[in-house]
Amino acid sequence: MRLLYVSMVLSFIWQATSAPAQLSSVFKDAKPVLAYSPAERAAAFQDLMHLPSQPRLGAPVSVTPNAPYALDGTRLYFWKPSFLIGTPSGGEAGINFWGLHNEGHVNISFTAGSAKSYALDCRVLSNGPITHKFFGDSREASISQGDTNLDKNHLLLVVPTSTVGASVLVEMWPSPTTAVVGFLGCDLSPILP
Repeated sequence: MRLLYVSMVLSFIWQATSAPAQLSSVFKDAKPVLAYSPAERAAAFQDLMHLPSQPRLGAPVSVTPNAPYALDGTRLYFWKPSFLIGTPSGGEAGINFWGLHNEGHVNISFTAGSAKSYALDCRVLSNGPITHKFFGDSREASISQGDTNLDKNHLLLVVPTSTVGASVLVEMWPSPTTAVVGFLGCDLSPILP
C-alpha cells in the first residue's frame, strides 16, 4: 500500500515539475493565450453577435485554474481533468492528455444578476469545436446546447439567463469527447442594455 502511495506522489511531482511541457506536448505551437482587453472583448462579441456596434459589457469576473473562485461566487471547476497546474500566467488544465481519454468537462457556475445574458470568453487550446450546455436553476433541464469553434483560441459564448438570482451552469467539453483540450481561464461579463 505504501509503495502505491509513494508512486502516486512521485507521479504528481513529476507532472508538476514538467508543467511547461504539458500543453506543448500536444499543441506544438502552444503559446499563452492572452486575455482580451475590454475593447478587444467587446469587438469579438460584436462580430459573434453580428451587431452594428459593440455591445456594452459590464466589468469581467475572471476565473483560472490558479484562482477558481471569484468574490461574487462565480466558480470554475473540472470533472475528470488529466492535470491542473498552477503557473505564473494563471494556471493550466488538460483534458484527455497522454492518450487517456477520460472525457472530462470544464464547468463555470454563477448567479445571474439583472442582465438577460452574459458574455463568456474562455482561453482554450483545441483542434476542434467545443460542445457546451447551459443549465438554469434546474440541473435536469438545459437551456440550450451546441458546438462552437474557437476564434483565435478564445471560446466565445453568449449565456442566456432566466431570472435575477438564478443559478447558471455552463458545461464545456471537447468534440469528439476524446479530443484533447488545454484550458487557461475564462472572463464572464454581463451584457448591459
